[in-house]
Amino acid sequence: MNLRRGWIWYLAGLLLAVMAGLAAVLALRQAVPTAQPSRTATRPVIVAGRDLAARQIVTQDALGTREMPLEEIPSGAIFRSEDAVGKFSLQDLKAGQPLLAQNLIAASTGPGGTITSSVQLAMLLPTDKVAVVLPAGDLLSQSGDVSIGDHVDILASLLVAGKDAAGKDLAGGQVTLMNLQNVPVVKVLQDAPASSGSGQAAQQQRPKITGLVLAVDPQDGIIMKYFIDSGAKVSIDLRSPKLTVTFDVSPVTLGYLADKYKITVPKPLESR
Repeated sequence: MNLRRGWIWYLAGLLLAVMAGLAAVLALRQAVPTAQPSRTATRPVIVAGRDLAARQIVTQDALGTREMPLEEIPSGAIFRSEDAVGKFSLQDLKAGQPLLAQNLIAASTGPGGTITSSVQLAMLLPTDKVAVVLPAGDLLSQSGDVSIGDHVDILASLLVAGKDAAGKDLAGGQVTLMNLQNVPVVKVLQDAPASSGSGQAAQQQRPKITGLVLAVDPQDGIIMKYFIDSGAKVSIDLRSPKLTVTFDVSPVTLGYLADKYKITVPKPLESR
């Protein structure tokens, strides 16, 4: 009987010890806070809101923001949109890519509203292009509405003649063609307006546009020089920023116009 009571007291003591141990473990867990995973510090940076081509003026609607870990933010990153808007981008940008200060150059507006830049011309050129000057001989080039970052097509008209097998001159005619397409304007050449009068009227006088500096392939530069030196009438058309396709256009001659518009050559009047 005494032995039985001894086992009961022994088991009761053991149970109390286990319960005390569990209570102590729970108390320690509540006293020591659970370690929370550390959060990576981030900062919003200015990024391209869509794909942006190089040699373009950055506009507000082309920008966005993106949270980036501090250790991943590249050197020169922009944190305020006003530090990028209105500047000239020197690099192609993919949507979501951060803009970098070292790849943006300041662009200013001239007296006539034309976007200009004081940056060295060579810095504005793509690495595989050369700069050529197209004299501003047409109304669009002279208007002041073509600025840095715009893309243009080059149109030219010239007289073409030939010789037959015997070396006799053949009757020629004018041909008009689009010889270069989607050419970027990297600089606008202009003369300061002549000082005439004073006050507000003098300040509003537009400068004279003398030429457009274009970035072209070296071979295209030689083609442009040929057209200019041969006395061709050269002009431009202006593209929308979103228009990047290459047109499949045909040179226009008198024969082309006759076929297109069903022009019949009139017969000479019979003499009486």
